[in-house]
Amino acid sequence: VTDSLGVSYTQKEIDHIDFNVQKLLPHKFSEYGPALAVGDIDGNGLEDIIAGGSYSYSTTLLLQQKNGSFKEKPLIPQANNNTKGWEDMGIVLFDADNDEDLDIYIASGGYESKPGSEAYKDKLFINDGKGNFDINSNALPQNFTSKSCVRAADFDRDGDLDLFVAGRVDPWNYPKPVSSYIFRNDTKDGKIKFTDVSDIVAKSLNSIGLVCDAVWTDFNSDGWQDLILTGEWMALRFLKNNNGIFNDITSTTGIDNKHGWWTSIVPGDFDNDGDIDYVAGNLGLNSFYRTGDKDTVKIYAKDYDNNGNYDAIPTLFLPTSQEDLSKKEYPAQTRDDMAKQMIMFRSKFQNYRTYASATFDKMLSKDELKDALVLKANYFANSLIKNLGNGKFQIIPLPLATQYSCINGMLCDDFDGDGNLDLLINGNDYGTEVSVGRYDACNGLFLKGNGNGNFSPLSILQSGWYVPGNGKALVKLQNAAGETLVAASQNKGPLKIFQFKRKSKVVSLGPADVSAIVKYKDGHQQKREINYGASFLSQSGRFLNIGSNVVSIQIMDNNGKIRNIEPN
Repeated sequence: VTDSLGVSYTQKEIDHIDFNVQKLLPHKFSEYGPALAVGDIDGNGLEDIIAGGSYSYSTTLLLQQKNGSFKEKPLIPQANNNTKGWEDMGIVLFDADNDEDLDIYIASGGYESKPGSEAYKDKLFINDGKGNFDINSNALPQNFTSKSCVRAADFDRDGDLDLFVAGRVDPWNYPKPVSSYIFRNDTKDGKIKFTDVSDIVAKSLNSIGLVCDAVWTDFNSDGWQDLILTGEWMALRFLKNNNGIFNDITSTTGIDNKHGWWTSIVPGDFDNDGDIDYVAGNLGLNSFYRTGDKDTVKIYAKDYDNNGNYDAIPTLFLPTSQEDLSKKEYPAQTRDDMAKQMIMFRSKFQNYRTYASATFDKMLSKDELKDALVLKANYFANSLIKNLGNGKFQIIPLPLATQYSCINGMLCDDFDGDGNLDLLINGNDYGTEVSVGRYDACNGLFLKGNGNGNFSPLSILQSGWYVPGNGKALVKLQNAAGETLVAASQNKGPLKIFQFKRKSKVVSLGPADVSAIVKYKDGHQQKREINYGASFLSQSGRFLNIGSNVVSIQIMDNNGKIRNIEPN
């Protein structure tokens, strides 16, 4: 329904070649947008969309009008004139100053600027209540990491919204682990202030890794907001909130051995057992990079030739020859690319034949590899993360149809009204290294949930869901008539908006609401979580879709206060 809503937004991007900085990168960091966030920005009672801007292009507001159409407006009017020297990554709409309107936090990311550049400084835009914004330059801690997502939650239960800010990469120094951060909201008497309390409340966030996504979630059902992080060369990380102090319990979850290129995470009670499970996006199983029981993908990083450039060499296990199928470790990149990164490989392997037959242990000596950073990945399947209770989890691969490409934006809801949670998927990554080829086999996907944690993929014809481009964020919102829309962003492509065909009742939620128990006519019940952002660069509207088979809803806020709704 994109055209009928008057939406013509297409994301634009200056083609920055990240590989000119580090020749052996497996993918770009400068083409992950645009992020999408949903909320009533201009105070007219209708939900709007904010779309992140790439380097030199403005952040864009899509303001919903009373007739249901959208009016496009730049957040910073002058920024399209090549004056915006930063890349928007994560965006969260939240009330930073408790004045009952939505402010905007934008996490800066990308790979375009040198390490430590002002381009990586985050921005806080304060709303006047009518959708006009002023930047507050003094409210945020100084932070020059290239970021991914930003998420809001009242982690300390003091009545205001705090922030988790995800460190994505150290620019020009991939894959050095970077820190992520918790910023406590210390706003008082109208003076907006966020304080970096990471070293006090979450020491494990120091150099935790290359975080791609995160979700505030109560995975142990104790009423406190915990954190789950996804990242590249990482296991899923579980940070348990103990009265405002976070303990990393990853090592006891039972899934700490599954290191992947985890891109995204979304919560949902997919098996209707009353606790929250998760679906986590990963690289998928249709890539040059393959893993097996013993065949891990690795990366070895160090300034090997002492020229001031950080050299990162990905490796994987491949058959030795057509005759000898035993696998050995080889560099993932070609001789030409290796020589561009480190000239010494041109003399060490003077022709392609010697390079092609050389295993990785012939590439660099033990002395050269001394003190190198070594990271690994051994699991690339897009997966369900089943909550077993007591801090234990089980990883179950999603159906084969989801494994053809990487997954980014995801949306969890009961789309077909059968009382079970389904999943919408947006995916692909065109910013890959040329010799590997882009990941483009996802046209969007609808997974129908059966209520016990299993999913059945529907065809495009069955679902009507089709996003064939370089898919990124995925959000839901209400239109002026109270119907539900779904918006999907594409890098260097148009925003696509779809409308639910099924009519459902919409229950709006308050700013402090964190969860709901939905009870159905057949006796089963299901837990829903209400987040300020979930899945890749995505923040949906704060409402529940309720079918005619729902008899009651119990909504809980962050302090444990419960209210009951009988929708029919």
